[in-house]
Amino acid sequence: MTDNRRPERDRLQAYRKSVRIFGIRKGKFLEFDFTVGCAELTIELVMPYDAFKEFCETNHVAEISCDIGMRAEFARLATGGMPKIYDNGNIIQLGEFK
Repeated sequence: MTDNRRPERDRLQAYRKSVRIFGIRKGKFLEFDFTVGCAELTIELVMPYDAFKEFCETNHVAEISCDIGMRAEFARLATGGMPKIYDNGNIIQLGEFK
């Protein structure tokens, strides 16, 4: 039996999607909020950098934000380096985000 159904398009395509990075776990996992449309539609996620990058591409994320201190750490992860600021056991949080 064949399945003749056509794959559905992204039903959330019309909504703006954004990511706010606020932590790094164990030096390799990004902790971030993913928002679709408005703040009420936000979920917190944790994943390694490569999965994060694929997630953002797949979901057509329009904006990635983080504070200045976290930007440098994110850049280190993006280039395969080890971030300097992290806590081996817990999440780090670096200030307020705007």
